Amino acid sequence: HPGERPKAFYAPSLNDSDWENIKVPSNWELEGFDLPIYTNVTYPHPKNPPYIGFPSDQKTADGEVINKNSKDGDEEIYNPVGTYRRTFTIPTSWDDHEIILRFGSISGYARIFVNGKEAGMTKASKTPAEFNITNLLKEGDNLLAVQVFRWHDGSYLEDQDFWRLSGLERNVYLQAVPKTTLWDYFVTSGLSNDYNDGELNVTVKLKEFDKGSIKKPKVKFTLLDPSGKQVFTQTKELGKKATQVSFSKTLAHVEKWSNEFPNLYQYTISLLDKKGNEMAALAGKTGFRKVEIKNAQLMVNGEPITVNGVNLHEHHPDKGHTPDREMMRKDIEVMQKNNINAIRMSHYPHDSYIYELADEYGMYVVDEANIETHGMGAEWQGNFDKSKHPAYLEAWAPAHMDRIERMVEFHKNHPSIIVWSLGNESGNGPVFYDAYDWIKKRDTTRKVQFEQAGENRNTDIVCPMYPGINHMKAYAEDDSKERPYIMCEYSHAMGNSNGNFQEYWDIIDSSDHMQGGFIWDWVDQGLRAETEDGREFWAYGGDLGAEKLQNDQNFNANGLVSADRTPHPALEEVKKVYQNIKFELEGNSLQVTNKFDFTNLDAFDFKWQLLADGQVVKTGEFNLNVAPNKTKTVTIALPELGDKEYFLSVYGYTKKAKAMVPAGHEMAREQFKVGGNTYFDAADIATAGQLNVSKKGDQLQFSTEKIEGVFNTKTGSFESYHLKDHQQSPISVFPEPYFWRAPTDNDFGNGMP
Repeated sequence: HPGERPKAFYAPSLNDSDWENIKVPSNWELEGFDLPIYTNVTYPHPKNPPYIGFPSDQKTADGEVINKNSKDGDEEIYNPVGTYRRTFTIPTSWDDHEIILRFGSISGYARIFVNGKEAGMTKASKTPAEFNITNLLKEGDNLLAVQVFRWHDGSYLEDQDFWRLSGLERNVYLQAVPKTTLWDYFVTSGLSNDYNDGELNVTVKLKEFDKGSIKKPKVKFTLLDPSGKQVFTQTKELGKKATQVSFSKTLAHVEKWSNEFPNLYQYTISLLDKKGNEMAALAGKTGFRKVEIKNAQLMVNGEPITVNGVNLHEHHPDKGHTPDREMMRKDIEVMQKNNINAIRMSHYPHDSYIYELADEYGMYVVDEANIETHGMGAEWQGNFDKSKHPAYLEAWAPAHMDRIERMVEFHKNHPSIIVWSLGNESGNGPVFYDAYDWIKKRDTTRKVQFEQAGENRNTDIVCPMYPGINHMKAYAEDDSKERPYIMCEYSHAMGNSNGNFQEYWDIIDSSDHMQGGFIWDWVDQGLRAETEDGREFWAYGGDLGAEKLQNDQNFNANGLVSADRTPHPALEEVKKVYQNIKFELEGNSLQVTNKFDFTNLDAFDFKWQLLADGQVVKTGEFNLNVAPNKTKTVTIALPELGDKEYFLSVYGYTKKAKAMVPAGHEMAREQFKVGGNTYFDAADIATAGQLNVSKKGDQLQFSTEKIEGVFNTKTGSFESYHLKDHQQSPISVFPEPYFWRAPTDNDFGNGMP
């Protein structure tokens, strides 16, 4: 409780010898302190912005009073406070440097002290917070103290549909920089000359902590192509009062970046003194690509793309909101193996490493600001009061802008990001028009989307969530539309789901300006737990001690993969519908359409199998040279068909490993019924004739000239059913009457459990 926190937590004299240790980064609720809470829309605290916390007489759903015996007068609230302390030393080689303390993300309102003196505060999670602590340091041991309030006024902007967890959830580190140093940079790599030449533009900002520490500083920029060959280098001297320098260069016939061919150029930026000695340096990677909207289509490098997307939360089954690098790589790998090419970072900027993976392996990214005020109402969902909603109140505008600006500045140098998103379920107040205008001025290389904007001016993409079929059809059929339609959320992947997925894509494929969407969502947010007798299970809302608090049960278990990234059956459906190779059969002619934007189908091996009554009777292979968005026909050498039931199966496999997909991986498949026979036609089973029936106890035996079987009158089920000359039944599992089952998520969703 806030009233019970150590208020002098930063004092060097404070005795913390009996405090517990905790791993950092982590969420403290998963390290044995406090309770994980899962809620979707309803805030986990009373709704009274900007105030926070439970009053002392606040009751749970079952009437239990919380904090009945709280102490501190006006601080009688349930708002856990975590306090961290540790010591560190600074190496002598860091003398004459500025020391920056960096937190990758703190979930909660944090106050930061060094050696008893306040360095600053932060209250926006999911983006870095940096503090210059140079003047707070001393020789020997230094004390870092951080106090984090679980909820705060900024929590009203962080009402995402996920576990509510707290703490220092990304890395914390110190960085030493020279007194004159590289402070910020923006690399943009566009295309010109019919998308053949690269347009490199670089802006580098310097910061002087001690004027004149480097006389006549110079900045050197060097660019290497994907093979490691130097293609550009230039050194510029800054003027007397200048703190910024720019570079530009047109490079002929660059290797372009796209999700299918993620070619990266490596750059280095160096700060040199007057004599050319390197004083500071940094390195990164960029990709030449151009993002446009033309003819109501989102285009990359001149081609309209198809968004085979998913929404991704930061989630680890054991670490909560601290996914490790292994798990991030696993996400990209499983996505790419299942034809997913785009990620919406829902609903906040993620750890930088996953953007590096998206750059390197090729994933289109929508980066989203850490804004969701769903508990105050969402504009397109009713229950909305503009007089109280933060999106419409001037006092809240700086907090919104801060989060949007920090997102852009945090990740602006990643080529995989092709769209910025202003946030999730909230309201389209004036601040979002201002934010749209700010981004369009700050970054001309990307597009901006906002679901809450609908078709207002402050979104470049119409990006609804869960639109109805009629809404989709109306937009698809309207040739006057000037913006692409890409659903920010659709095909809710909870329970026994995604079965009608093709119906979305029948509409998407019917219109050029319908370009796909992002499935909600990628991963179940289960947390690994054990029953008292040691059986493992995935915990969700109401588990782990929070059953008496507001919770939305298992509504966050709605992914295409489980928490440990084991695929659910629905992922097979998604992979099939998302595949970029389309097969159509007419007679012995197989039409193969290449739906990739940049990949020729000569990158794939194709195989086919002919099955007769379920048995493979002939196989074949072929290769095709088919340009993107083109179709070719190949003749399949089918034999003369007999009196059996025949199916033709066709498969496409990768020839070589590409990105995270290994060689020989199946990327596409199709199956066709050929011939007019069915299994039962081939057996020539008479549908009329004498039916003989006899009964022995509970067994009702029946037969005709060609079939026989047994029906159990007690259990109400078949015991056998087959041809007289075949003991093997064509039916592997007989149907049984089943008048009750446990309700599924879809039953509840349909209001009929």
